[in-house]
Amino acid sequence: MSFRIGRTFSAALVMSLLIQIQIAENGYAGPRTKIAFTSTRGGDPDIYVMDADGRNPRKVTTHDEEDGNPTWSPDGRQIAFESNRNGGNIQIWVIDADGKNPVRLTDGVWDRHPSWSPDGKKIAYDVLLNPWDADKWNRTIYVMDSDGGNSRKLIKEPAYDTHPSWSPNSKKIAFSSSMEDGGVEIYVMQANGRNQKRLTYNFGDNRYPTWSPDGKRIAFVHDSQIYVMDSNGENQRKITEKRWNRYPTWSPDSGTIAFESWEKHGAEHGIFSINVRSGALRQISEVHKVGDFQPDWFNSAGLSVLTGGNRVTMWGRLKDVASSLR
Repeated sequence: MSFRIGRTFSAALVMSLLIQIQIAENGYAGPRTKIAFTSTRGGDPDIYVMDADGRNPRKVTTHDEEDGNPTWSPDGRQIAFESNRNGGNIQIWVIDADGKNPVRLTDGVWDRHPSWSPDGKKIAYDVLLNPWDADKWNRTIYVMDSDGGNSRKLIKEPAYDTHPSWSPNSKKIAFSSSMEDGGVEIYVMQANGRNQKRLTYNFGDNRYPTWSPDGKRIAFVHDSQIYVMDSNGENQRKITEKRWNRYPTWSPDSGTIAFESWEKHGAEHGIFSINVRSGALRQISEVHKVGDFQPDWFNSAGLSVLTGGNRVTMWGRLKDVASSLR
């Protein structure tokens, strides 16, 4: 009996230490997270990373050409993004989260909107199929291995298919498409492209679907406002009322959505967040004659990237010890 009590006390002590470390590092008892985003604050569009509260912005890419649409790898070690740094063509690249080792993954003319699968194995993206024919600017969804190999088209009859987003179990992909009725609606399909199912019937412009980390909901943009719905398309609800908004991205706890927002045509864009339940709105990035765009929230339950190696090691060992004592 005393041995069991001792183990329970030890586990409680270790968990208390874990919480104290989190509070010391984050200011709250929860995992510290990062948001990657595009910004013109340095001149040309580049990829930046900041804390989820907008603090400590750090430049990741430094190329003279345009870099944008970042997406985190599940382990937080890399960021995939689109860039025209290869002769003007827009292609998918990947770079270490500290800005080292940029590698080009695709060789198309217009490859955009990369989305890294939660299992880390694949990257989905959309491709312009007829770049030299203005009357047939069809786009469609491709998927490739995370190293750029085995690229393949998922939709047999392309329309205007864009903005892929993986389900948390990496088995499905949400996307926007004009395959029916002429309008752009939200669809979902299996990761191999089969069983395409329409989720919205809003007969307008529906884009930027993004799956919540808990798998229960999908956020999207309709007529420049953020909506959320169940992952089967039911219970659609508008959660923003003002400004123009796009590129929603979920917090790790599926309770908050960060997004790009601006007030009027020609105004600079900033990153805002909104609590899905309460509607509380907050400006994350301070915009002063620059634009911040296309946020992507690092949705790992573990430590954020770029934390000191000793601290990461101690955190992992404490968690292991706590687990063994339970």
